[in-house]
Amino acid sequence: MRTTPEALAKSLESQGVRAETLKARMKAEMVWTSLVRGRYKESLQVGEKDVAAAVQVKGGEDKKETESFEDQMRPIVLIVPRGSARPAVEARIKEAEALRGRVQTCDEANAFFKSMQNAAIRDTVTKTSADIPAVLREVLDKTTIGHLTAPEVTKQGVEMVALCGRKPTTIDTPMKKEIREKMYAEKYEAKSKSYLQEVRKAAMIEYR
Repeated sequence: MRTTPEALAKSLESQGVRAETLKARMKAEMVWTSLVRGRYKESLQVGEKDVAAAVQVKGGEDKKETESFEDQMRPIVLIVPRGSARPAVEARIKEAEALRGRVQTCDEANAFFKSMQNAAIRDTVTKTSADIPAVLREVLDKTTIGHLTAPEVTKQGVEMVALCGRKPTTIDTPMKKEIREKMYAEKYEAKSKSYLQEVRKAAMIEYR
């Protein structure tokens, strides 16, 4: 929510809600979710045949959503100290753009950024299309192997991603993941409501 615990507590209090009440509600929801998932673990599973059938129904969807790749990436950051003036940030963005034009392979990226002051290149990260956020997936789809994505300003500084490799995979696709999660959510919601009704019917209220 981009706020501090203290600021959130004050905001809640101004609306007549105690922070402890919200914490208790969140704790109850977490316990309830764990209980339902544990009790109905088997019946909540989503079969791959059901997912495949749902994908076929959506056969007219964009091809990008029905194919999947395994991307090898190396995150890069040009460090900008927090609180730096805008000109300092813009200077690093220009520096990033210049390096982006020079880098043609991941080996070059590794050499450039490992020897560069106030810069870092992370270890290789491998993810499938289904595990990459849609916005980044779109950026990577437009990036040539060995090249860098456009610089982006973050809390750490100016960040880019070196796309080091890409190969087709049948592990999962964005569409399959979306459908699977939706089907699971629907099953969970139905079981949750059913179990709650069952618990309420069996509940005993004692008046003293």
